Amino acid sequence: MSGPATMRLAALLAREKAALLAGDMAELGALVSPKRAVMAELEKELAETGAPAALADLERDLAHVARLLEAALAGLREGQARARALRAARGGFATYDREGRAEAAPAPGRALRHKA
Repeated sequence: MSGPATMRLAALLAREKAALLAGDMAELGALVSPKRAVMAELEKELAETGAPAALADLERDLAHVARLLEAALAGLREGQARARALRAARGGFATYDREGRAEAAPAPGRALRHKA
């Protein structure tokens, strides 16, 4: 039988998973404090009752949320890299003349087209 802290943690993990899938960063931030509190409760609960079978389900949920967090971070990093590349391309690029001197080649006018 799982205790109240175990059930609260499971509910928080479900909210965290939904927030990650929706890209709701504000909700993720709001879950930090409640997760810390319920983890402290869970430690007390486990010290008193031992490790219940419900921890296997929590472990699986925690692993899934961890994978989602890693994927979200990877996506954010890719987005940052792409934004940096677009900003760098906006200013033109460097090329070299026959003597090996660097020359700035301006970027052509509006080269990117946006399609609906």
